[in-house]
Amino acid sequence: MPRRTFDSELESLRTEFIQMGELIENAIKKSMKAFNEGDAGLAQEVCENDRYVNVSEKNIQSHALTLMLRQQPVAGDLRVVSTALRAATDMERIGDQAADIAALVLRISKNGEPKISSRIEEMAKAAAGMVKACVSAFAAADIELAKRVIANDDKVDAMFCDIKNDIVKALRSDIEENVDLCIDLLMIAKHLEKIGDHAVNIAEWTIFCENGVLNNVQLI
Repeated sequence: MPRRTFDSELESLRTEFIQMGELIENAIKKSMKAFNEGDAGLAQEVCENDRYVNVSEKNIQSHALTLMLRQQPVAGDLRVVSTALRAATDMERIGDQAADIAALVLRISKNGEPKISSRIEEMAKAAAGMVKACVSAFAAADIELAKRVIANDDKVDAMFCDIKNDIVKALRSDIEENVDLCIDLLMIAKHLEKIGDHAVNIAEWTIFCENGVLNNVQLI
């Protein structure tokens, strides 16, 4: 494969990655809109559209593996291809988390509007921001942005702890929330925490893509 063609294929791979990023960003946004508005129809849409995220992952994996077999890239080129390959898996899992949130919204919507939700909305915005930033970091080869994504994970983790404490207090009080609803809310918060974790993974792979360092270890 000529160098010019290979460069074009690498750029195409980046484009596919960005498009997959847009899919998962929209999935998070819609799942939380469904949560905030009790919109079962929108939640169902998120669940059904998860298949498109899965297809995107398979397309990126196929593209990356084809480039590896045909071109046998080394050094920087190999890092780009392997980063797209690994990060696509994390993006697919983010899509799964968004779909899982939507599935919980379908159950919650049958029981009325939850009263313990303000912190969850704040956490969702923070997690979605991490996802958007990690995709942008990969697209722009921006190590500093990737590092900020990693740093922001502590904030999302702290929000999860706050929500967990709120739910524990709710279970101990006489508010109208039932146990099942409180557990569903806790699960939504847990899915948001996992979304943050996967965004961190993508950011770490982006740093590796640029300098060959993964978790402070020089690999390539």
